Amino acid sequence: MGKFFLWLLILFIIGYGIYFGVNWIKIRLDYSSLENEAQRLFSPTSEHSYKRVPEMLTRLAEERDIPLKGDSIKIYVDEWSDYRVLTFGYVDSFPIFNFKTLYFKFSFVDTVFNR
Repeated sequence: MGKFFLWLLILFIIGYGIYFGVNWIKIRLDYSSLENEAQRLFSPTSEHSYKRVPEMLTRLAEERDIPLKGDSIKIYVDEWSDYRVLTFGYVDSFPIFNFKTLYFKFSFVDTVFNR
């Protein structure tokens, strides 16, 4: 009987480890796709204006259920030195055993020269 509970405990730990790993990978993939899209949209060779980047990133985040809000996306333009900076950040989370929540903080900064 003791071996049965030991194997049950081992299977439970392995199963929850797999659940944790899958959720962690999903959160990292969501951030990676958002980061790649931001770099693509904000590059000087992009067909979209840099002023539309926050709107497009917000729409992408809503489609993929990423907790990125439009007010956390900021674009700084330096006319004197001729460069633009895109920055955003958000916090994503998932619960562990329905009583403890793990939080992951993601931030992104990209500087693009206009020439």
